[in-house]
This record gives sequence, C-alpha cells and structure tokens, in this order.
Amino acid sequence: MRVRIPKSVDKAWDWAERRGKVLGAVLLLLVAGVGALWLPALGALAVGILVGALVALWRTRRTVASLRADNDQLLRENGAMRHALAALEHGVRRQGSVETQVLPFIPAEED
Repeated sequence: MRVRIPKSVDKAWDWAERRGKVLGAVLLLLVAGVGALWLPALGALAVGILVGALVALWRTRRTVASLRADNDQLLRENGAMRHALAALEHGVRRQGSVETQVLPFIPAEED
C-alpha cells in the first residue's frame, strides 16, 4: 500500500526537523502552560528544565565551536603529513636509497 504525503505536510516536517531545538522549547512551554493550570509544580518543573537547558546550550556553544575548529586544524595537519609521507615514500622507492643524517665530527682532545 502506497501513501502519498502532501507537499505541505512534507515541507512542515522538513522545517520541524531543521528546528528541533525550537520545537522542543515550544513543546516544553506548552507542557508548562497546561501544567501550570492543572498542577503548578509541573509547570514550574518544565520551565526550570527549559531554562537549565538553554543556559547549558549557551555556555557550551563557545567551547564546542573552539573544539570543532581545533579538530578541523588537526585534520588539515594530518592530511598534510600524510601527503608529505607519501611523497617521501614515493621518492625513496624511485631513487632506491635513503638519505642519512650527517654526524658531526668531534675531534679528539689532545692532552
């Protein structure tokens, strides 16, 4: 059985998926409103949860952005190192020899 979803419903669903946090806050406010009429403690609990979640998101936003930037930078450095390693491996195979480090000459002490 095939069911066609109307375009307006599909657009509304896509909008809701993109704005999940906003819809969660609105739903919590609705629960708080109904709860305040039925049981005031439930409404206060819902508002407290909403305020706590918003404060937590606000405080962690800068940290998350900083960590994402660090992650991006590390990925770029990793890619550059992999590229350099691949270039070195390719050069070593082609030349058939490996460069060695020149050791400094230390003269013997004369007494």
